[in-house]
Amino acid sequence: MKFIISIVILGLGISGLVGSAVFPQYIKEIFIGMIAPLLVTIFSIMWIKKVFKTDPEKITATMTKSFFIKMVLFALYFIIILSFYAFEPNPFVISFTGFFILFYIIEAIFLQKLFQTGK
Repeated sequence: MKFIISIVILGLGISGLVGSAVFPQYIKEIFIGMIAPLLVTIFSIMWIKKVFKTDPEKITATMTKSFFIKMVLFALYFIIILSFYAFEPNPFVISFTGFFILFYIIEAIFLQKLFQTGK
């Protein structure tokens, strides 16, 4: 749980800092670009941890399913956001891409620790 809280604080902190201090005119776009990768990473970590505790042999299949579900969700998110909300798309795409990469690195670190410690 501490790990998830840390991820939330990191995401909100970075988006708040960049959004309010550096690009205040794009704070909405930066936040909207951060929220989907953050939520998907949190649910992914929780799901993988649950599967690892119950049946570690299914972790590869779970990660594969998780990847495809994420791609579908992100595609739908992009379609909905870019179709129905009126804002500047470039800061949104840059924010989304940056947080996507950041949270995937964090998820990789989580998986490495999970496999090393088994917790």
